[in-house]
Amino acid sequence: MYELHTPVHIKAVAKYMGYYLLAFSFVLVVPMIVAIIFHNFQATGYYGVTAIAAFVLGSFIYRTLPDYELETKEALIIVALVFPISAFLSAIPMSLSTGMPFFDAYFESVSAVTTTGLSVAPADVGPVFFFARSWGQWVGGIGIILIVLSVLIRPGTTAFRMYKANYGDMKIKPTVISTTRTLGKVYVVITLVSIVLLLLSGMSLFDSICHAFCCVSTGGFSTQTASIGAYNGNLIPTAISISCILGAISFVLYPYLLKKPQKFIRDKELKYFLSVLVFGSIVFALTLSRENFEYAAIKDNLFQIISAITTAGFSTFDLSILSEASKAVLIFIMWIGGCMGSTAGGIKVFRLLLLFKVVHNVLVRLFLPRETITPIKIEEHIIESEEIYNLVTFMLLYTLILVASAFIFMLYGVDTITSVFEASSALSTVGLSAGATSAAMPAMLKAVLIVDMLFGRIEIIPLILLFMPGTWIKRKRKTKRIVRT
Repeated sequence: MYELHTPVHIKAVAKYMGYYLLAFSFVLVVPMIVAIIFHNFQATGYYGVTAIAAFVLGSFIYRTLPDYELETKEALIIVALVFPISAFLSAIPMSLSTGMPFFDAYFESVSAVTTTGLSVAPADVGPVFFFARSWGQWVGGIGIILIVLSVLIRPGTTAFRMYKANYGDMKIKPTVISTTRTLGKVYVVITLVSIVLLLLSGMSLFDSICHAFCCVSTGGFSTQTASIGAYNGNLIPTAISISCILGAISFVLYPYLLKKPQKFIRDKELKYFLSVLVFGSIVFALTLSRENFEYAAIKDNLFQIISAITTAGFSTFDLSILSEASKAVLIFIMWIGGCMGSTAGGIKVFRLLLLFKVVHNVLVRLFLPRETITPIKIEEHIIESEEIYNLVTFMLLYTLILVASAFIFMLYGVDTITSVFEASSALSTVGLSAGATSAAMPAMLKAVLIVDMLFGRIEIIPLILLFMPGTWIKRKRKTKRIVRT
């Protein structure tokens, strides 16, 4: 990270933001087509004009600026810019076509592209809005960066740094371009599987497509005001649960299902993910058994835990009626989240596993000579010291942001457990609400949740770098003048 001692190359950032605008203009075309299908020609015009404007601006930037080789710092800044700008562009036609206040439309768009699922939208906004919101979650789940890498950027150092800034070091192919294309294929396949499962469970085609987009992206938006609680029986909740789990498992593992299925089954992070799911369900069932309402073991208990740990955010009943103990269980599950390399948010199971390894290593070293080398290893991967520093930094920043956000909610009169619940849901990009999130909430609290959702999706560091003065401005070094006597 020594490159950050010098400011970013603004023209290099602008050049690749031009690539991004070109890609995102085609993303906006899809809801425009859906608006035509539903004969909503007003929405068609708004989405069409916004798509054209993004395409023209992206083309101008792309053609005007020369090619640049990106450094790591530029790649991180681009990742930090992509999501808030995507939400801004999506919010324009959304606000104009529904009559929503622009700030509420921006909240909805941020919730979509960050795959969160918190909503402040009115109930009667129409099918085009529901599709656009679900489509935004599906695109946000796989990431605009993947589309840019797969289609527009040539293989090389720039592609590698863009990939690493967004997806880390995980690769399943020799090059990052081939890796991103493979991940894209996996994403499309599990989406199709989800659509089929939902159709077979009795859901309509439109609802199946919208819910499948939100399941595999672990987003949680629903076409129904009561979310999954609007559907009778256990078939649809079961199909939703399976689809969410598919989205929360590392996409890197899926290619091994056909070639090396034992590697998929024996993956340590996957085992811990499923173990937390089972343990959380048992504890949540114990807390629910003390409540004064009837619940279904599958539809309410297991489904809600799956929704929380996959950070999907679907619900089958009003969570505001839960006791503090039940809410606390969901909060802890939301913090953990899914697997690395998936669409799930949260701290991630791998980081939790690594944290336990670090604690174990510290305790073991108390009984060993100081010069003894005790490497930390997860499966075949030896953890470097830099990864531990990154873990400690992430955990500290995550905690500070969570505490600050919850405290602001408390200043507005929201009780402690609900404040922590809403902040945790946004920061882990879950989308569950204990009743505080609504269109009537103060603008300040909406702004807090918007920032939390962006932090949760971008994973804190890039967004912080975006607002550091040293990222943009070169600071003059102070030199001491030596006076000779």
